[in-house]
Amino acid sequence: MTLLLVAVLAASPTPWTTLGLSPSLQRVLDTGDFGGTPAGFRAITLSHIADGCVSQAKEKPEHTEAAKQCASRAYAQALALQPKTCAKGVCDAKALATTADPLFLAHLLLVMGANDAMGSCADDALHLELSRALSEASVADPFAHLPSYRKLPLRWPADQSALLAGLHRTDVAHGPAFHVEPTKAFFAFIDEKGTHRSGLPKSEVTGKGPGAKYPRGCAQSFISRYLAEVDAPRTLAWWKTYRGGYFVSLPLGIAGFREWPKGVEGQVDSDSGPVVFGIGTAASALAISAAKANGDVATATQLERSAETVMSLGVGGAVVHAAFAEAIRFEGRWHAMTASAE
Repeated sequence: MTLLLVAVLAASPTPWTTLGLSPSLQRVLDTGDFGGTPAGFRAITLSHIADGCVSQAKEKPEHTEAAKQCASRAYAQALALQPKTCAKGVCDAKALATTADPLFLAHLLLVMGANDAMGSCADDALHLELSRALSEASVADPFAHLPSYRKLPLRWPADQSALLAGLHRTDVAHGPAFHVEPTKAFFAFIDEKGTHRSGLPKSEVTGKGPGAKYPRGCAQSFISRYLAEVDAPRTLAWWKTYRGGYFVSLPLGIAGFREWPKGVEGQVDSDSGPVVFGIGTAASALAISAAKANGDVATATQLERSAETVMSLGVGGAVVHAAFAEAIRFEGRWHAMTASAE
């Protein structure tokens, strides 16, 4: 009888089942099973799931309650990634702000912002305290970027962009202005020391990271997606430069963004994903949301069609079905198209 009850409960649909999540993303929400997703990418996976659910609710209001439950569950699973400072879902705000990696905290803010968008901030006090701490630390940092990982002093504009978007969401929901000074400091640093001759931000601003001096496709797509929430005109200008220098069209309807500038053959790594004929899978997948965030209907449509073709050809193998990749694809599918500014 007990075994039968367990089996029934396991088979019971969860509230977010109606949202079309892939099996790997369903497992993330249901049980916290991220498969082979690297630890550093798990919070990013959750923020993409939460954002995708919120966007779907806007397009399909009948899914609002399921999306609300999805965002709430993503928040719970994010806290579960910090068992020492968020035991049983209750966080020590000061300890979390000073010990968790800023990359995790940035995407936690994004998840909290997604919950705000559904009208259900789980912990106002924690949200405000984390935002205040991250805002002040960003302004005080000599690079105007927080290191993504506390044990690694490198600083990536892409990750700081996500943090700025998280702070902006806090301000929209709760009324302070936590994103204002960090954004000013960020752009001032990029303008003075962090810009490549192409006019795009370098991928890493201490100069010590792999390929630091070049704008990488995966980073530019990330920046274009998140900074559009913070400074749309500035981001649109960068997007146009990025698209002009990195967008590639190949036969069979395949299109995407280069991972490295023309003439540069950089390494393939966990950030880039597979690189095929110079086109980066991460750069191209992330660029769907980036194009939509910048009102670029034509590019978004071309990328989505290309993604369908690539999937049908089996390019990328099991990697494209991993939770992290599925989360990017899910969010990109539902990301709302911003009104064109061109």
